[in-house]
Amino acid sequence: MLKDYLIFIIYKIFRGIVLIVPKSIMKYLLIFLAKFVYLIDYKHKRYSKINLDLVYKDTISLERKNEIIQNSYYNLFFNLYEHIENEFLGLEELEKKITIINEDIILSALKEEKKIILISAHYGNWEYITSYISLKYSPTTMVGRPLNNKYLNEDLRVAREKHNSEMLDKKGSAKGLIKALRDNRIVGLAIDQHVPVNRGELIKFLGHDAVQTDSSTRIAIKTGAVIIPVFFIKDDFRKYTIKFCPEIDPSLYDNDVNKITQLQADAMSNQILEKPDDWFWLHRRWKDIYLGIYK
Repeated sequence: MLKDYLIFIIYKIFRGIVLIVPKSIMKYLLIFLAKFVYLIDYKHKRYSKINLDLVYKDTISLERKNEIIQNSYYNLFFNLYEHIENEFLGLEELEKKITIINEDIILSALKEEKKIILISAHYGNWEYITSYISLKYSPTTMVGRPLNNKYLNEDLRVAREKHNSEMLDKKGSAKGLIKALRDNRIVGLAIDQHVPVNRGELIKFLGHDAVQTDSSTRIAIKTGAVIIPVFFIKDDFRKYTIKFCPEIDPSLYDNDVNKITQLQADAMSNQILEKPDDWFWLHRRWKDIYLGIYK
């Protein structure tokens, strides 16, 4: 309990620094912190290298792989900064940081009053679903595991609710997501991470067998929603491109759960391979498929 509170206080101090330090200085402070963590975090660097070796083998150099890993750390610190800053920004200020590609895809779905599930990966700044998307288009509902630190968890909840976004506990979230869609909220799901073999569909992800959650697929089938892949690509510090991809309508694929889940995996794979620097390579994505790969 005391440890959690001390971590919360440290976060509050960091948050205060973020809000008062000039942005031109903050960028380089974040880069310094990211480089420091990159140097000392052997475990996650190792996981990242294993993932990159699996996906790319020898088609890219060791130097390029290390560059991608380092950029993953930069991205994490930039995301933390954005979470803090964006809490105090309205739509007008957020739009100064955003370029949009294929906006007609979501505008068309909204105009036709379709129920919308946005799927993404832990890629770039995926948290923009809870800020920009909810202010620009429609209130959003997302799913996540509560933080172990109750103080940080409450702070995160309050910050998200400022932007008309709500977060459901991952456990037993299906009913809440269905209700959100029926209430004309946009549902946002990050579906790229590891799930146990008995809780998803076996698909190809980045060219390799993987198990992917089928929750977005099954909820879309049940509610008649369309699935729109979206990615938040980091262009620079405080600059992002939001890229909407063509919608996936389950009814066009005979509600085939595996096929629809694979189409979502394909959208994520294509974006990650196009710009791998923005993906979260640090996690053990294939630990249940390639047993022992991370040992």
